[in-house]
Amino acid sequence: QGFGVTQPQVNTMMHSDEKKSKNGGDRAAVKGNNAGFVLASNKEELPSIRKPFDRGKSASPFGSSAPTYAPPFGSIAPKSAPPFALPKSASPFGPSAPKSFGFGPSSDIAPAGGGVSFGGASASAASGGTTPPLKFSFWTTTSAADKSSAAAAFSFGVPSTPTSAKSTAASLDNFFSKGSRKKISRASLKNKSTDSLEGYEQFRSFMDKLAESGVDDYIDLPMIAVMGDTSSGKSSLLSNISLVELPSSDTLTTRCPIRLQMRNANTRTACVKVVWKDRPEGDNVDFAERTVGEENWNEITNVIAEAQGHIIEKSGKEVARDIVCVDMKGPHCENLTLIDLPGIVCSTGKGESNTLAEDIRALMQDYLNNERCVILAVHPSNVDFHNSQILAEAKKVDPKTLRTIPVLTKPDLIDEGAETNVKDLLLGNKTDKFEMGFHMVKARGQKDLNEDVSIEEGLTKEEAFFRNKEPWRNIDDKSKFGTKSLRVKLAGLQMKIIHASFESIISEMKDRRDEAALDLKALGDIPSTLLEKRALFRNVRDSMREGLGAESLNGRISQLHSSDAKRPSAEFYLASQRFQDELNSSKLANISSIQVGTNVIAIVNGKEVRDNVCFIDDKNGNFYIKKEVIENHVWENWKTMKPGSIFKSTNKVYFARMDGTFDQLKPIPRKLVRIDPHWISELIEQNRRSSLPIFLDPSLFDAIVANQIEKEWTNPSLKLLDFTAILMETASEKFINSINMTKSLPSLTEYLVRKSSELVESIKQDTKEEVLKFIERERTPYTQNHYLFENLSKVRTQCLMDEVLSSVVTHCETEKKVSTDDLTSAIQHIFERNQKRSIDDHMAEEMQNALDSYGKVAFKRFVDTVPMICAEVMKRFPKMINDILSDVTDNEIEQLVAAPPSAITNMNALKKEVETLEKGINTVKGLSKSGVNI
Repeated sequence: QGFGVTQPQVNTMMHSDEKKSKNGGDRAAVKGNNAGFVLASNKEELPSIRKPFDRGKSASPFGSSAPTYAPPFGSIAPKSAPPFALPKSASPFGPSAPKSFGFGPSSDIAPAGGGVSFGGASASAASGGTTPPLKFSFWTTTSAADKSSAAAAFSFGVPSTPTSAKSTAASLDNFFSKGSRKKISRASLKNKSTDSLEGYEQFRSFMDKLAESGVDDYIDLPMIAVMGDTSSGKSSLLSNISLVELPSSDTLTTRCPIRLQMRNANTRTACVKVVWKDRPEGDNVDFAERTVGEENWNEITNVIAEAQGHIIEKSGKEVARDIVCVDMKGPHCENLTLIDLPGIVCSTGKGESNTLAEDIRALMQDYLNNERCVILAVHPSNVDFHNSQILAEAKKVDPKTLRTIPVLTKPDLIDEGAETNVKDLLLGNKTDKFEMGFHMVKARGQKDLNEDVSIEEGLTKEEAFFRNKEPWRNIDDKSKFGTKSLRVKLAGLQMKIIHASFESIISEMKDRRDEAALDLKALGDIPSTLLEKRALFRNVRDSMREGLGAESLNGRISQLHSSDAKRPSAEFYLASQRFQDELNSSKLANISSIQVGTNVIAIVNGKEVRDNVCFIDDKNGNFYIKKEVIENHVWENWKTMKPGSIFKSTNKVYFARMDGTFDQLKPIPRKLVRIDPHWISELIEQNRRSSLPIFLDPSLFDAIVANQIEKEWTNPSLKLLDFTAILMETASEKFINSINMTKSLPSLTEYLVRKSSELVESIKQDTKEEVLKFIERERTPYTQNHYLFENLSKVRTQCLMDEVLSSVVTHCETEKKVSTDDLTSAIQHIFERNQKRSIDDHMAEEMQNALDSYGKVAFKRFVDTVPMICAEVMKRFPKMINDILSDVTDNEIEQLVAAPPSAITNMNALKKEVETLEKGINTVKGLSKSGVNI
């Protein structure tokens, strides 16, 4: 009726090359990687078989044909290895597990001809055997000759065609394909300590420790969360899985998550504690950790209820994020961790808050949004799945249904005749494909509960229901039915999840910890005593004096610039250039400059022509005016030219007329064109004195200079001052905000910024007076610069000289033989025309020449002096702000160097985050030290 493996045989297979069993059983040999188990065949050996627990037939996952004893996994499998079917993808031996299993050992491992009977199926060891519907294997090899082909296998109660296992593995490979899949060797999973967990169970324990320590507040951890509507059978399902009656009284429904951490062990123990997510204020908040053992196991339900009641009472909430953690061990436990969430409600009852439904949904949403959370969506079979709220919510966050397992409950309540529809739903024929498939369970009904039917008896009835009831008994894939099959599926699934995401979780913990540590460092220390506050304030003052010193103009302060922002010195330099360009474009600084539109006097054929410049040919040094035309009404095919436009074509300049013809304009050399001083003639006429008008009037010259400076140079000077003040204020504010010591002290930061702004404004007003005084002085022309006199002497004769030379060149180019008389006549004509000009014209041109010469001198003084005065704002600031801060009293320091509650809360939150993640990282280190290769 059963089989077993003796512990000595296990030791023989694992630790020696070739030994015999010490208990008289069949021999086992280990050569290289070739290993095999011997099936005990005589009754004398049975007492020596290690017996970790006796499930009893009622709780057996194999039904009535179950073996009396479960096999000891010994050193080659995790202690937590479940005595149920595991999908190959979730095998504790990793991806190296063989695809097929059987009882066909090679002849050098077990005697030829040996046979075994199990659950009505038999296999011949001599012939290699066939795979029975329920099978059991540990180590296999393809042949005795090829010892290297031995592979690890672990299978228990798997049907001959494990469709569900394959689909589960494939869907997980798809879902977790982006996760890290670091290979973990079998050797690395073995711990030398007999008390430590082995295999994947170490990793699951690691994840449970992370969750208990609060790491899941910052990092999404892999988990399986049970969700469903109220009255969906969720609590009954969890009770069946854990074999523990969970609280389900009318007065206490689940209002906070329950984390069930189940581990297989020889004896039953449970530890119940509270893990606070939002720890409340006040006394007596902690829940005293409670332990339940074999002697008082019937109290576990009440202890869980007490923990739930404690959370609700202390938090003052109807629904809380805080978790009741139940760490449970025993022979009845699968190696599995589940999160039980409050059931979804649509309406509230008497005495319940109107926000109860929303609060439950908000709590559930936290878990739904975790992309590493597998959603165990519980839905009653007797309710149309279109009305399932949990499936609708799951579809929102998991539209491809990669991490959702719908579990159908209450199949005994399906209306007669509706079983086919539910069957189609179970087999995936009525909905979009769920990658991990549907599952169906049957818990105890109300009648069973009234008759005190135990969970174990309920599981036996469940097996009988699916074995005998139509249409379920005719479905080939039995892995879709029953609580025990679901346990196995979830255990393997959890192993897969943890393995797939383990490495990325470690990386995320490190990154998040480092980020929080930097934020914490940026906040700086918060001083508490007056002595500490004085020291901090003094350091801030010294930092501002040194950091905002004269070096700021030289661009040596790294805090004041970045890759996308210029240094203050660079900004000031560019502003000074803009100031220079603006003054250079003014009339006073640009008297002799000729642009398009400038009124000029052009000498054409020995005559003066007054007009404005319409085109300038810089390449050839020629000016053009509309009055001087070479040819009128030229017809050309330039249809795109608008009337009035002036353009150049083949070194000729044309003016487009309204009638569609074009005038070819005459080029005039630059030397024969000068500024028309008519604007000055008007000023002379308007301001003429009664004295003899044959001398240049100095007062008129002074008035023109003062007018031009006031009109065109004052505003740019004040604009430069304003810009410098803004630059200094911005630089100081930026520097203050960059001081780490003040990050958590907004009152001090605000004070420093305000005082800096006030100081900049004060310096600006003082500097403005200096700028205006300088401008006032410049309104009265004066200079000893020799440039003025040299330039004035030059421009007085330059025009006549240019005209005479141009006339000589023209005669030489046009006449084959130039006579002295012709040249004399031409030059005489030039001087006679000049002599005929009026006194006002001569004075106007003389004053224009003087303004042109003096404007260049004054321009140079302005573009040098005004920026130097404005720079005083930046030069005077550091010392003055230091003086201001030196006068701050202790009372003011006490108030200024005080962190607000929000800063303290933020600091505490960052400290908690760093400590929590550091604890999680240390847990990883502890796992590595325990023998697991990470």
